[in-house]
Amino acid sequence: MTFVLRSAASALAIAAVSIAAPTASALPTGSFGAGDGRQVVIVDGTLELSDLNSCWASGFPRDIRFENRSSRNLLVFGSKDCTGEPIATVPANTSGTYYGWSAIGA
Repeated sequence: MTFVLRSAASALAIAAVSIAAPTASALPTGSFGAGDGRQVVIVDGTLELSDLNSCWASGFPRDIRFENRSSRNLLVFGSKDCTGEPIATVPANTSGTYYGWSAIGA
C-alpha cells in the first residue's frame, strides 16, 4: 500500500513539473511584461542583442525584423559598421522591419 501511495505521489509531482516548466518558459523576460527589465533587442525573432553600445551587423544589407524591448532607441545604418547617417530609427519598446545592414543603441 505504501508503494502505491509513493508511486501516485511521484506521478503527480512529475505531472506538475511537466505542466509548470513550459508555462514558466513562456513568460516574457525583456522590458515587455513583468520580466527582469533587461535592455535587449531581438533580431529576426532568433538573435538577442544585449550590448546596445556595440555595433551589430548583418552579413549584408537586407530587411531585418527588430523587436526593441529596451528603453533606448535603436539606430539602423546602411553601412556594415554603424557609420554615416542612420537610415531608420526603431523607437524604444516597438517592433518593425527595416532595410539596413547594422544597428546600435542610441
